[in-house]
Formats: sequence, structure tokens, C-alpha cells
Amino acid sequence: CGFLIRSKLMNPEEMLAILQVGQHLNPSQLLKPYNALRNLFSLTVAVPIAVDVQSNDSYFKFNLDYLSFYNLVRLESDSGTQSTYQAAYDILRNYTSSHQNAFFNVIDRALKGSSADRDNSTLIFLAEWLLRPRRDPYVDLHGVVPVCGAESCHPVPVQLRPPTDFLWQRDPFQLMGGGAGTIETAGIDYILPYWMGRYYGVNAAFVVQSCAAISAAVAPNSIASIYGLNLAGTTAQAGTQSLPALLGGISLTVTDSAGAIRSAPLIYVSPAQINLVIPDGSAVGPATFTINGGSTPLTATGMIQTVAPRLFSASGNGMGVAAASAIRTQAANPQVQTPVPVLQCTNSGCVSVPISLGVDTPVYLSLYGTGIRNRSSLANVTVTINNISVPVLYEGPQPNFMGLDQINVPLTLNLRGSGESNVVLTVDGQTSNTVTVNIQ
Repeated sequence: CGFLIRSKLMNPEEMLAILQVGQHLNPSQLLKPYNALRNLFSLTVAVPIAVDVQSNDSYFKFNLDYLSFYNLVRLESDSGTQSTYQAAYDILRNYTSSHQNAFFNVIDRALKGSSADRDNSTLIFLAEWLLRPRRDPYVDLHGVVPVCGAESCHPVPVQLRPPTDFLWQRDPFQLMGGGAGTIETAGIDYILPYWMGRYYGVNAAFVVQSCAAISAAVAPNSIASIYGLNLAGTTAQAGTQSLPALLGGISLTVTDSAGAIRSAPLIYVSPAQINLVIPDGSAVGPATFTINGGSTPLTATGMIQTVAPRLFSASGNGMGVAAASAIRTQAANPQVQTPVPVLQCTNSGCVSVPISLGVDTPVYLSLYGTGIRNRSSLANVTVTINNISVPVLYEGPQPNFMGLDQINVPLTLNLRGSGESNVVLTVDGQTSNTVTVNIQ
């Protein structure tokens, strides 16, 4: 009776999924009811899904849809019915695959098998989750990410999303939400997709991401970091800017999507981390990274994009005060330049230093990042500070460090009084991590 009452609120695939699991566990009692319901509804399961994907309203519906299809497709024994379920699921997946959802990704892995792009992204999203606050502060992302109407223009990076009970069932474009910072989250957001990923073989020997901040992709001539266990037998740092291909007994090759194999210049190696420069000319698409020098080679996949913009922060994790520099000039004599402090660091960490702006003494800020230089044009590089757009005067390689990019912007007078301000970089439509500067 409870099932019949509840069914009035369910989509057909939800009712079918409940009976599918039931008959799988107890066929003598529930196989006949399942077959009867399947004969009635199996051909119509795509109809409510086609309605669901028209909007992100009540985003929880997608969580229910994924849970249902996880069992319907996986447990169905009739090939024709399974194909029908699969076709309905494909509508759901095609709409939500770009939503940066680790839970949905591992369900897709269970149903469709391995995919280098999706599986590597899943590991990145889980790593991003670990950067989230343990409690539930209220979050307002206006001025932090690009806004289109009432939502973010793109899926909000996992580490910035407003706190909630189960992250993966919430709208990834949501701009505001959270609590008072007093409730500690349970962590099921991480535990569930992590152990599903372990079961279905998603987890790799190591993870490849930008050196500046967590990212799902890296770009040619950008600085990348590899994180894992037992990556090298010692710790070593390159001593010159002519970076070696062999460091601490370790070498690393990148096999790109075109099959070309290139050695990666190495900056730093240790048992838990390797910093490298993605080889020039690496083709866009899934790539295989191979670490040689241990008892056996270690391999994992990563994704290479034309641009993968990330900004360095003083903390080293891509959050907080920018790893930036600034100069003050004289309007009457621009050649006269003096440095302006942007941050101050002690043993307890780094904090921003307020920057004063003067009418006759313009200040120019230099941001440092990676994965930016391959942009299509300077016009497609934008920077906002406190949600105010500032001109980008230069973006390109920083001449003294391989793989490092530099962006120069003026601190315009309309920024006066902004205080601690979010700095947002967008390159060819891709938004970087958010860092901060302080403007008096």
C-alpha cells in the first residue's frame, strides 16, 4: 500500500527501479509485479526525462533519475528493454554531463565503462571537494564567478559551491546558499563517489592538475603538478631554468591524443608530488602520463586543453590572496616606478596589504598564472576585480620562469574603497580560480 501511495508522486522510471531492485532480490514475490509494470511503462520512461532536462529547477530530480537508471540499466535482463532504458538515460546524461558532478560521473562509469576524460575529471572534482570548508558558511558568489541572470554562467567550481546536505543533488549553477558556519558536514558527498569510483576502477595511480590550483585539465607549456604515492624515491629540485628531463632518477613522458610521445621538463620531484611543464605541441584531448624510474612505470590519464587558466595564490592552493606584484608610476613620468606591496607573509600564513590608489600615481598589478598563453587573442582575456572589469594590458609568458604566465592590469580609480576583493580571470570563456587583492 505504501508503494502504491508513493507511486502517485513518482516518475515511471522511479517506480520501475524500486520493483527492479525488489525482484532482483526476491524474484518469487516481485518478478511478476515488475513485469506487469514494465509492460505498462517501459516505453514511456523517456518522456519525463525529456521534461526534466528543460530546466535546472528542483535539481534534486536529476539525482533521483540517476539513482533509478543506475539500477534499471544495470539489472535489466531483457536486451530490448535495457536498450529502451539506456536511450532514456542518454537524454539525462547528455544534459548533465558538463555539470561537474562526481556522483553522476561514477554512475555513468558503472553503466558505460571507462572514459579517460570523465574519469580524470571525477578525481579532480573529488580533490576539489577536499578544499571545501568543513562547516556550512553562507556563500554569495556574485562578483566571484560570471553571472547570467539568476545563476552562474558556468558550473561553479566544486570547492566554491554553497554548502548543502549532499552537494551532488544541488544545482551546480547556484550562486547563494549555506548556513551560519556552525554545522559540520558529514562528508558523504566525498565518501559515496570515492568508494563507487574505487569499486568501478576509476582511481588511478596519480592525479594530474594545474600547479596553480585544482583543475580538470592542463594546457601545453603550462606548469602542472602530479599528486600520488611513491612517485619518486627521493626529493629533488631543478637548479636552473633549463629544466631537465631527468631529475632525482625520475623521467616523465606525455603521450598525447595524436599518439606523439614527448618528455616533460621537470621542476620538482618527491614521493608525493611532481611538478613539470606540459610539453610544447601536445595535442588537445586525453593524454597518458608515464613516470619512469621506479621499480615499475606508473601511468595515469589527464586532459589537455588549449587553455586551462589558473592563477597562483600566496597560499599555494589557488585560494586567498593572489601571488601578485604591483608598481606605482607617475602620470607625468611613467618611467619612474616604485614597487607596491600586495601581500605580507609570516609563519602563520600570508595576508593582503591594502593598496592605495592616486590620481597622479597610477598603480599597475601583475598577476601570475599558468595555462593562459595559448589564448585566441588578448581581447578574449578579461579580468574583474570586485566585479569591476579592468583593462588587460598584457598577457603572455613571464620571461624568467618556464611555463609561468603574467597578466598586467591597471588598478582603475573606480576600485577605490573595494577592500578585500575577488579577482576573476576569464580566458576564451574559461574562468580561472578566484584569488583576492586588497584596495583602499
